[in-house]
Amino acid sequence: MTLGSILHLRCPVCEKGRIFQGYFDTPEKCPECGYYFMRESGYFLPHVAIGYGAIGLSALATWPILRYVVGVKSDNVILTAMILVVGVFGTWFIRYAKMLWLVFDLKMHPPTRNDFEERGRR
Repeated sequence: MTLGSILHLRCPVCEKGRIFQGYFDTPEKCPECGYYFMRESGYFLPHVAIGYGAIGLSALATWPILRYVVGVKSDNVILTAMILVVGVFGTWFIRYAKMLWLVFDLKMHPPTRNDFEERGRR
């Protein structure tokens, strides 16, 4: 698994298959190697915490950047910018949060033969 596969949202097992069919839809399994992405029900739920943390940090980083680097004095402008950062960055980052969770879990629990078999999934 390489940084390139993470940045290009490719299967961390074979580094060829696409992780997403649409913007948010994860296919059931990798179209290239057949690895089932969802190991159990609710498998991708921890990506919410990863996304929440990154989105919160990006919103909080907006305030000192606008206040001290850009020199914005208006709290209304800063708050509006923070809300926009949450919306835009959150929508963009959610796919990477899912990918980071998948990579982390695969490092902790490497794929086995069972992860390539249907085993009554769906």
